[in-house]
Amino acid sequence: MAARWIPVSSTNQAKYETQNPVARWIIRRFLDRLCARVAESEPAAILDLGCGEGVVARELTRLLPGTQYTGIDVSEEALRTARALNPGITFLQQSVLDVEPATDRPDLVLCVEVLEHLERPDLAAARIAACTKDRAIVSVPWEPYFRLGNLLRGNYVRSWGNHPEHIQAFEPRSLTALLSPHFATVEVETCFPWLIATGRRSAAADRGA
Repeated sequence: MAARWIPVSSTNQAKYETQNPVARWIIRRFLDRLCARVAESEPAAILDLGCGEGVVARELTRLLPGTQYTGIDVSEEALRTARALNPGITFLQQSVLDVEPATDRPDLVLCVEVLEHLERPDLAAARIAACTKDRAIVSVPWEPYFRLGNLLRGNYVRSWGNHPEHIQAFEPRSLTALLSPHFATVEVETCFPWLIATGRRSAAADRGA
């Protein structure tokens, strides 16, 4: 069957569909690393907060076909693309900050490249922790290397490589500090030019949810 053509609807999706061979290799490595971290936890259910156009959903449902996946995003345009790319998968329109923890919380909550867009990432971190039964995996651009990569490709030169929608900047220490109040343990690994953090739940997080 021929691959379904999905129109590019955002700079986020355009990133995944770049024709630059170096950029494609870097993005492929990031997706493989992210999916490997998810697979290690063997989740029965995944809640993806800020799922965008469904690229990560496609990777995960291929890798873990028996896992229940739900994607949430505030953009209806992004969700239209996600639904077209992933027929039969559940996608809901909602803000990350408005998601209420379910009675039967999923084993794993994902939040991929969302926190850098938010004025109050601390509130999102608390919501991420409240929504997961076991662990969360969070990724953000690794600064200043993400901006440097943009500059080297000639992108966002006037803002010194900073994406116009990014209002937060993270490096390993600051990402750990953001997540640590809500998880018993936080491990941050680098996958240039991104950071991938894995947080495990704590009783204290339950009391604060």
